[in-house]
Amino acid sequence: MNKSLVSTILLLASSTVFAETEYPTNPVLRPLTLTDGTIAVSGALAWGEEKDENRGELNLNVGYGLTNNLMIGFNGISYRLLARPDNETGLELAVGLGVRGFQESTINGDSVAYGTDLKGKYVFDKNLAMIFSLGYVKWDEDKLKNKDEYRYSVGVQANLAKDWTATVNYTYRDLKDFQQKSAHGMSLGANYNYSKQTDIGMFIGYSSFDAQENGYQADNSFDRVAGVYATYRF
Repeated sequence: MNKSLVSTILLLASSTVFAETEYPTNPVLRPLTLTDGTIAVSGALAWGEEKDENRGELNLNVGYGLTNNLMIGFNGISYRLLARPDNETGLELAVGLGVRGFQESTINGDSVAYGTDLKGKYVFDKNLAMIFSLGYVKWDEDKLKNKDEYRYSVGVQANLAKDWTATVNYTYRDLKDFQQKSAHGMSLGANYNYSKQTDIGMFIGYSSFDAQENGYQADNSFDRVAGVYATYRF
């Protein structure tokens, strides 16, 4: 998510002042893509541990809704194939394409992950939704043979109290040509809808992916992570 300031300026300059279509305040009812003309600027401060190394990390992202069904951002592009009428209950599907990860290695060279995925959301009511995705990732290696990965995720999003929404998610990673055959990830987040434009929240996560075992440095992965974030939309 660490991109140049130039990209941020270009995205901000391409927008109208306000979105033409209302973006839901309730996170459970929010679509998988930003609505037409909506810009979302977000930042996350994370503290993590990989093996015996501890460090902090600042991540920034910007997303822009080109239409109600097409969104671009630092991580790539998403297109909504199936929308929920008026962003109410039912099934929603979107496809995405972009950068899915990065690893460094002094000996084996760097590796960049490019991937595509199908994301889904089923909203039962205004307080409960199921989220899921399946994706394919190609790891483009500098010096080693390129690697493949398949990712499967499922989670739940629920309103716990007024303006408070919790999200729990599990991801299974089917790894090809890595030292590890598979890896698991879990995350839990709490979102506070401070205002119509602003969200703040916190998150914790765990991953069994071992960067060093797979030939990389421990600079771009966390075994355990916790952090806070803020998002502003206009």
